[in-house]
Amino acid sequence: MTAGPPDEAATDRIAETAAQARWTLRPDYAGVAWFERLIDAEFADAERQRAAQEQSLGRIVAFAQAACPYYRQQLGARRFDPARPLPLDELPALPVLSKTDLLDNPDTVRPAALPRGEQLAGSTASSGTTGKPVTVWHTANSLRLNEMLLQRQLRWFRYNPAGRYGVIRLPTQLPPGPDGAPLADGDTYRAGAWPQVGRYFDTGPYIAFGITNPVQAQLDWLRGEQPDYLVSYSESLEHIALASDGTPPCKLAGVTAISEMLTADMEARISRALATRVCQSYGLNEAGLVAARCPAGNRYHVHTEHAVVEIVDDDGQPVAHGQRGRIVITVTSNPALPLIRYDTGDLAVALHDDCPCGRTLPSFGQIIGRYSRIAYLPAGSMENAAVLREALAALPADVITGLRRFQIHQASEQLFELRLQAVAPVSAAFRDAIAQAWHDAGLAAEQLEILEVDEIPRLPNGKFQDFTSVFFPEPVS
Repeated sequence: MTAGPPDEAATDRIAETAAQARWTLRPDYAGVAWFERLIDAEFADAERQRAAQEQSLGRIVAFAQAACPYYRQQLGARRFDPARPLPLDELPALPVLSKTDLLDNPDTVRPAALPRGEQLAGSTASSGTTGKPVTVWHTANSLRLNEMLLQRQLRWFRYNPAGRYGVIRLPTQLPPGPDGAPLADGDTYRAGAWPQVGRYFDTGPYIAFGITNPVQAQLDWLRGEQPDYLVSYSESLEHIALASDGTPPCKLAGVTAISEMLTADMEARISRALATRVCQSYGLNEAGLVAARCPAGNRYHVHTEHAVVEIVDDDGQPVAHGQRGRIVITVTSNPALPLIRYDTGDLAVALHDDCPCGRTLPSFGQIIGRYSRIAYLPAGSMENAAVLREALAALPADVITGLRRFQIHQASEQLFELRLQAVAPVSAAFRDAIAQAWHDAGLAAEQLEILEVDEIPRLPNGKFQDFTSVFFPEPVS
């Protein structure tokens, strides 16, 4: 099975309706209009977009104040009416909810009872970036909406539902094995339908493999299983790309990078090595899917049915168009855990203009990284790391052959280490190219060490991190 590339030009309601027609609803859902409504919302005029967001904001803020002791105290004397929209312009006057606030007030942030018509559907545990677990509660409606939003993203990416859907993730984030234990290394999980969206639509098969398998085993798995689509962590996709040594392991129609920051050089390397496009969404364990990257506009469109996104300064006030700020979200669809102006810890660029794709959903630009880590770095740290990333991205395929993983480590304010894990010693041409790029950036040779190591270890959560620093704070214990 093959699928064509996404339309890079502008789209409209007609084009999206045609793309949706490729997805056949299962008999139990054949009469629903949910997915058509999502398309309508994507092209609503500005007035309707704003009105829908303000109505949702009014409902969730009023509910949180009435039902959650934490918000009752934080929101003060003002009384919010669920029947009255809350203007977007008034949102910055409300207090910001930090990750620490959420962790320290797990019971009072939750409501004693849900609104009429809502049903608790369960909870998940997430440590996020803090290292300290938080329980995330969901309603049945909020979970269903997240499944619908996933299908919206796949439509935007022009994924063909008849294809083979491959996933490489941590075993704890995959369905368990037959014995109920996490999927063992070497084993493949198989199902007849894609995860989440296969509940509603006829799809091809779903296959999954653990990220804890060696990267060579992952390549062998891709060669053997031949998925049409692959979902994995950004850095894991980069490791697969490096290990492929210029020969794609299978004919992929699309790759989705999840969970970790995807830099421009990472995307270019993955796309080039795997000979396909790279798609990306933005979400949080605490909140679900928040936005998806536009195929045409190089920005992230917000799923306004689910959340309102602000890009704010350190005082919680909106930043100007093109300026960098913190991503603060208000989840409007999940009363089981109201998140009002929740500081995600991420940084992104604010955008207030129209997207060339034609969708009218609000959007934001490049995701820069975690504020909780970047804020502690000396000036110029990210720029120096970018020099090394860009130098690696510019290396010819024959020079980079054999490299399996790399990690940029800031050992001190004046010293960076480029750690390389390779199957053979890296060449003089490799070292010379990196050193020249460092010099061209105006940096001293003694400020960089290129180290070949036997292994770059995983983080305690099982993932890799391609940039580390002695200045990063320790996770909360």
